[in-house]
Amino acid sequence: MKNIFSTTLLAGLSLLMAKNEVSAQTGYTINGRIADFDQPTMAYLYKFTEKGRELIDSSTVNNGVFNFRGVLQHPVSAAVQIRKMRRSLNLFLENENFQLLMQSDWKNKEEIHGGKEMGIKAAYETETASLSAQMREIGGRYEKLPKEDRLKENEELTVLNAKEMDIKYKYIRKYPSSLAVLNIMRPQFEVMNLKELREMKSLFSPELSYAPEYKKLLRLLEQKAAASLVGQQAPDFSGTTLAGKSFTLSALKGKYVVLDFWASWCTPCRAANQKIKPIYEHYKNKGFEMVSLSMDDKRNLWENAVKKDGLPWIQVSELSGIKDSAVAQKYSVVSLPTVFLLDKTGKVIAQNISEKELEELLNHNLNK
Repeated sequence: MKNIFSTTLLAGLSLLMAKNEVSAQTGYTINGRIADFDQPTMAYLYKFTEKGRELIDSSTVNNGVFNFRGVLQHPVSAAVQIRKMRRSLNLFLENENFQLLMQSDWKNKEEIHGGKEMGIKAAYETETASLSAQMREIGGRYEKLPKEDRLKENEELTVLNAKEMDIKYKYIRKYPSSLAVLNIMRPQFEVMNLKELREMKSLFSPELSYAPEYKKLLRLLEQKAAASLVGQQAPDFSGTTLAGKSFTLSALKGKYVVLDFWASWCTPCRAANQKIKPIYEHYKNKGFEMVSLSMDDKRNLWENAVKKDGLPWIQVSELSGIKDSAVAQKYSVVSLPTVFLLDKTGKVIAQNISEKELEELLNHNLNK
């Protein structure tokens, strides 16, 4: 009986320890300490979203010590802010254990230990430290020189920037789903051309689609793609309609045409279609046509959505999903809804205009 009890107790303890270990693995802990700080105050943990900072949690600071615990669905760009202190400590937060050491006067560099993403960031900073130091030194000289005497410094900076970019690309290829690497590249997105942005999208994993930084990449890509198509002839394509008829875009020349990229799972797309329905009914016999290109990959989802929403215009789909859609690639569509407006010659004259703008344009051009 004693042996049975001991065995049962040990088994119970082992199970409890296993549960605690699993719990630790599925959540994050942040143990923070502020050196030489004994004032009672509060610590705040924020995450960065598309709309700005969002409070995740708060913690009382006692004798310079504070703690946070929680669970994340995915890594996030985060910051720890201490009340009464003007600076914050940024980190890539994930379901790991973190140790933070902060200085009350911020004169010494803070320390962050823990997390795969922070490890990737640290490795990158170590590898590029020498380049960064050289660029700072050259940049200092550059600012002091007259514009006409900066040629040598410009050439040196160009070489160093190219070396730094090579390292960045190496990290993207090694860690394509890393939030840290995405943030390392983020400042470059604004100055990249369409080809470079497309390359970025192809290199980074879609696993990052949750991240505001990745969404920014997609927005910039869409904007650059739109800018490159507006004023150009719309790429022609052919397909089969939901009714089983052959369709070719160029056959609609002579009409104003809206190309609507959508999907059954895209709530904003379906809401927008309801707003366009009365516009379509009013202008459909006056030289206006609508073509909806579904990015669904299953016919029943596409067909049911069209039927439920009562969409009376031309419906086309490759049933390949947005990622593998040849038409979406022609139009550089990376997010939904995306809408193009074509004039009578088949030229793209606008993208993603509002229903009001569409109606005003049609009224001006077709009610003559």
